Amino acid sequence: MPADGVQFPSGLLPLAHPVRIKLLHFNDLHGRISGLSAEGPTPIFSRMVSWLAATRARYADDPQVAVLAASGGDESGGAIFDALLGSGPETYQLHAGYRLYSQAGIDVGVLGNHDFDRGAALLAHAIRQDVRFPLLAANVSGDLGLSRYCYPAALFVTKGVRVGFIGLITPAEIHPEPDGRCCVTDPLEAAHNLIPAIRPLCDVLIVLSHLGYSLNQRSAAVRIAGDVELARSLLPGAVDLIVGGHTHSVLNEGGLSAENIVNGIPIVQAGKFGQFVGEIDITVDKAVAVTHATLTATTDLPVDAAFEREHVQPLLEQVRPYRERVIGRVAQDEDLGTDAVRNAFASGENALANFIADAIVSQARVAGYPVDFAMIDASSVAGGLPIGHELTFGDWFEVMPFADTLRLFRLSGRQIFELLQDNALRVDRPNVPHTERGFLHFSEQIRYTIGLGPTPGQAAAVDITVNGQPIEDQPERIFLIACGSFVRGPAAPWEASAQGISRRLFDLQQALQECTQLCVRDLLVDFITAYGGVLAEAGARRDGRLRVLPPTTG
Repeated sequence: MPADGVQFPSGLLPLAHPVRIKLLHFNDLHGRISGLSAEGPTPIFSRMVSWLAATRARYADDPQVAVLAASGGDESGGAIFDALLGSGPETYQLHAGYRLYSQAGIDVGVLGNHDFDRGAALLAHAIRQDVRFPLLAANVSGDLGLSRYCYPAALFVTKGVRVGFIGLITPAEIHPEPDGRCCVTDPLEAAHNLIPAIRPLCDVLIVLSHLGYSLNQRSAAVRIAGDVELARSLLPGAVDLIVGGHTHSVLNEGGLSAENIVNGIPIVQAGKFGQFVGEIDITVDKAVAVTHATLTATTDLPVDAAFEREHVQPLLEQVRPYRERVIGRVAQDEDLGTDAVRNAFASGENALANFIADAIVSQARVAGYPVDFAMIDASSVAGGLPIGHELTFGDWFEVMPFADTLRLFRLSGRQIFELLQDNALRVDRPNVPHTERGFLHFSEQIRYTIGLGPTPGQAAAVDITVNGQPIEDQPERIFLIACGSFVRGPAAPWEASAQGISRRLFDLQQALQECTQLCVRDLLVDFITAYGGVLAEAGARRDGRLRVLPPTTG
């Protein structure tokens, strides 16, 4: 129902001439509003703003062209600006993406899964403080605070044309709320319920989607449906366009491709991290048609110098103390460097992995959780450290840019045995290209050997002990295990296409688990600060907890 005083337009007036809706879109910036390096900041969002401002200026007085701008979600979760979000409303400073989008005049956005990384309460607070445009999520329910600040749909009337947007978010890779109130429901069900209600009010109806391109996509986990499956499920003419996100897909770079038109509905997406700005033309006359779509590389765009100076530079100054704060020093160990993380992190024991897993055990116990051991997904570590140098918060943020929260699993000894057999299948093998397989590193309480066997499907874990006792002697004991919230998430594409694996993989997500609001990165920063750095004496060393035997023949 409309709010008091709001009257829905009755219908499309007779047009003296066709009207073109020019929609600019981007998705999955993950807070990369500016590229940060030792050489200084590199403008990203200010280039996108220049394109938007120039396009609006070009058509401001043209009665036949209307310009709208939309974001496809995931506005945080991967850049140092996330530090300004704080850990809750009481420590919140600002949401860099939302604030800049509002200042740039973005018209509409959709929530993404990573926008929930710090919980629904903080997300609602960020929207209240910094968003000045409608944020959409038709399939989010249960949280009364969040529901006051985001909407199922939005309707714009521009140049005499009614343009509607419906927002949908993927249920994949969402941090469950500890109280269970906020949940992401079936996007197909939400779309099928909402479209018949809003379609009569719109001349153009667009789905602003953070579902991902399709269930077959390998770049991110997609659940229930992606944009392709959504399009196939709809009646002809139900919607005119799907503007996507989540899977970081680069679609229609050279123009609208026939393979991205599903059931008559064009699907668009603009990569990630501000690589591209997408532009779509929707022509409205006696009928509605998407007549053009393309992507423009952001690096090819000029910088809006005034926007950069007035809006971006103050945020760079605000985040500088976080980036430059020294939290310790790094040992002289090649295991801790970027080359090791990129090339050998999932190949066997590693000093950095040992340090992180052991630190999680220590910090979880300090927080009051009596964990037996910890594990980390190799994909949760994005880079290495400055070997032998000072370590800053910014350096550690590059290692752990994701806002993983501490998750607790309860597994029996029998399940741990099965988990380690599964883990043996995921270790990087010699002479095989490396990809994300969800290989787990464990804290010092777990010791075992992986025999690679003659083929990938024959790898096995042997000589397993937990706290010095053989796992075979503890089959019914229940262990409490700490890890990050996105454990095994990036492994979904490999799991879906695992070659030569006949054994059933261990489904960790079906195990009993408990979510906390403790940020793993913050726990590690506290540990590093307390121990003076990532040092051998603090646990950054190999201790023989994992042996990997070379492949056998025959």
